[in-house]
Amino acid sequence: MTSFAYWKRVVLSVAVACAAAVLSFHVGSVVALSQNPGLASIQFLGRVLLVPGVLIAMAISGGAHTFPLWIAAAANLIFWLPVCWFCGALAELVQERKRIAQGQPPVWAGGQALLLDAGAITQLHDQCTQVWHVNPGTATAVGEPDWLAAVARQHRANFDLWHIEDEARAPGATDAELAAVKRRIDEANQLRNDLTEELDRRLLNWLESKGLPKPVAPLNSESPGLIIDRLSILALKIYHTREETKRTDASTGHAERNRDRLVILEQQRSDLAGCLDALWHETLAGTRRFKLYRQLKMYNDPDLNPAIYGKSSPLRRI
Repeated sequence: MTSFAYWKRVVLSVAVACAAAVLSFHVGSVVALSQNPGLASIQFLGRVLLVPGVLIAMAISGGAHTFPLWIAAAANLIFWLPVCWFCGALAELVQERKRIAQGQPPVWAGGQALLLDAGAITQLHDQCTQVWHVNPGTATAVGEPDWLAAVARQHRANFDLWHIEDEARAPGATDAELAAVKRRIDEANQLRNDLTEELDRRLLNWLESKGLPKPVAPLNSESPGLIIDRLSILALKIYHTREETKRTDASTGHAERNRDRLVILEQQRSDLAGCLDALWHETLAGTRRFKLYRQLKMYNDPDLNPAIYGKSSPLRRI
């Protein structure tokens, strides 16, 4: 959830609970409904708010007609805080599910703009993956901070690459079609690598103003951007594996095999997300560092690929 949505839910829960507690000292104001429809509706709502505390107070005091009002007030306060919180969370979940089912972009649910949080990133990956399968034209998530917009763009590159590679494996594809798909794969993979480097560059620029990473700290072999790239691919594997568990036209045992695979993939993602969080926290603490590792792909560069600039040496990818 956004910080605004979080605090809005907190304020509403506290407001309703406090209103119920205060109203407990004025039970008489809702006993008889007003002739005015609007005022009667408010009084009826007040009755609803009073019911839990009154019942609890009656049960504690043992009296059906007389009971301490302070018990009813305390009971209503304690009762309505979690109930309102839960109802708000449920409403947000239903609304988000509805948006996804309609192919609308998800509303970002995370923390501060550059507070790298693996759970928030995997959530964004999953939401975007679901939306893009319903509506491939949707670009990214709604309301995300600039950093998370970059995460969504990098995930979109992996999403597109995944489905372009599926086209390359289609039975009956002609040589010309395969050649065209191969070029699209190269372009998508180049974009994926460029956007992965952009993630690390953004993080390092943000850390630089804080004197981080510490140059004397041990160097991590994998950067956050590379880990996020792996998390992105795992999100796609998890989505498509889960789809395979639902197939009704597959052979016997197909669903069960994919349920086993899904457990493994979920565990792998959980482990990797934990590694990302650990690397980030240690970097902030100055006990570990990472660097921007340039991929320096050669196959799309006309000055570096001999198959493009005309020499007879075989194509070699690095």
